[in-house]
Amino acid sequence: MELSKRIRRPKWTDARLLVGAVLVVVAIVATYLLISAANATTRVWRTSAVPLVPGQVVSADDLTVAEVNLADIGDKYLSADAGFPEHSSVRAVIAAGELLPASALAPIAELEGRVVAIDVAGSVPTVVDTGSLVDVWAQPESKGLDDEGVDPQQIVTSAPVSNITREVGSFGVGDGARIEVFVASAELGDVLGALDGNSVLSVVGAPAEVRAEGGQS
Repeated sequence: MELSKRIRRPKWTDARLLVGAVLVVVAIVATYLLISAANATTRVWRTSAVPLVPGQVVSADDLTVAEVNLADIGDKYLSADAGFPEHSSVRAVIAAGELLPASALAPIAELEGRVVAIDVAGSVPTVVDTGSLVDVWAQPESKGLDDEGVDPQQIVTSAPVSNITREVGSFGVGDGARIEVFVASAELGDVLGALDGNSVLSVVGAPAEVRAEGGQS
């Protein structure tokens, strides 16, 4: 009897085995949850083949649904499961095929600017297209031989182009264009004044802005 008591395993080893088994189960569950989270996808809005421009009324027809794995940054993009708000536009140009950040959307009435059509007499650079940024310059027309002329002035900086219609001359050479641009409220007065006055307007391509948020998946 004394020998059997002496070789019997202590009870504390039973508790240690139980704790070990629990830790193994927890590790398995944690691994499963981690893999599931890594493979989970979120439905978000993505622009189609055409960029979105401020001043444009955006609808679901202008977008496509993308299944992407965004991990813990999914809330930064607009969920496609929540529908799409009406009478909305974007605060900045969203390139074609780019995910739509939630912060980029705004009611169109709250945008600080308006879309203005500008007729350009000269040729427009071929790089200028919908979604491009342009600077607008105004050159007052000469009033006679004694008029020394006035240097051209830049009246708009980095305005996004929402639409452009180029005129083609008889020899296939650019002969002007009508450009619709989103002009900030602070610059609207100068633009409208140049359109109503005797000024020749020109546009030049501006460097694209680098946005801190957004991007392609």
